[in-house]
Amino acid sequence: MTRKKKAPSNAKKTGRPWTVGVLSGGVVNIKHGTRTWVYISSDWHWDSVHCDRDRLAADLTLAKKVNAPVLCLGDLFDVMGGKYDPRSSKQDLRPELSTGDYFDSCVTECAKWLKPWASQLALITPGNHETAIRKRQETCLTTRLVERLKIQGSPCVQSGYAGWLLFTLAMSGAGRTTNSMYWHHGFGGGGPITKGAIDYSRYLLDVDADIIAAGHVHQRMCIEASRQRLTPRGFPYVSPVFLIRSASYKQECLTDGWAVEKGMSSRPLGGYWLMIRQNSNKDGSIISVHDHPEV
Repeated sequence: MTRKKKAPSNAKKTGRPWTVGVLSGGVVNIKHGTRTWVYISSDWHWDSVHCDRDRLAADLTLAKKVNAPVLCLGDLFDVMGGKYDPRSSKQDLRPELSTGDYFDSCVTECAKWLKPWASQLALITPGNHETAIRKRQETCLTTRLVERLKIQGSPCVQSGYAGWLLFTLAMSGAGRTTNSMYWHHGFGGGGPITKGAIDYSRYLLDVDADIIAAGHVHQRMCIEASRQRLTPRGFPYVSPVFLIRSASYKQECLTDGWAVEKGMSSRPLGGYWLMIRQNSNKDGSIISVHDHPEV
C-alpha cells in the first residue's frame, strides 16, 4: 500500500503547502511539498513614487494563486525622503508618507498595503537602502515591518544582507531531499554592457549552492551554470547551478530626476519563479526557473 506523503505540520491549519523557519546558525529553511512554486524578488522600492505597485500587486496575487512563498531579497523600501538624506526630493515622496514620522509611516502603510498577501511572504531581508537607515538613524525598517506582518498572521522571517536558505522536501524516510540557495542583495553598479553578470563569477568562487540569487542593480537575468560533484557513494554527476538576478519594481529613467541626470538606462521589472519538484523516481528534486508560473 502506498503511503500518503506528509505535508508540513501546519499545512492544514494555514492552507499553505509550505512552512518557513530559521535553523541554528541563521539558515532559513522552507519545508515544501512535492511540487512547489517560489517567487524570488528584490528591490521593490515600495514607497517610491516610481514603484509600479500595480505590477507588484499582480505578481503577489499570482503568488497567492499558486500558493508560492515570496522572497524579497533587499530594498523592499526606498526611504530616500528622510530629512538628512542628500538624495531626498519632495517630488519623489508619496503624499501619504510626507509626515513628521516619515519612517514610521513607511512601515505602517506598507504593512497595511501588504495585508492581502501577508500569508505568502516567507523571507524579507535588508538591502543597502535599509542598512543606510539602520546606520544613520539607528532603526531597522526590515525588523519593524516583519513585526507588523507577523501580527497580521504572516509566517514571514527576517535575515541578513546575505545568507543561506534550504528548500527541504517535507516527507519522512530516504526520499527527503534538500536544495540550497545562497542570496546576497548585491554590490556594484551593474555596468551597461555586462549588466552585473560578472558578479556571479565572484559568487561562484566563494559559494557552492544549487541557486545563487542577487538583486541591487535593477537588472534581470538567469544564467544556468553547472558543477561536477560526487554522490555520497562516490558516483560523479553534473548538477545545474542557477544564477538568478531579480530586477526591481522601480522605473525612474523616463523624464526627470537623479537617474535621468546620471544617464541610467531604463530597467526591466519583476523577479523569477522557481519550480521545485520531486523526481519521478523519488531520489531527488528537479529545479527549473520560469518567467511565469503555470497556473
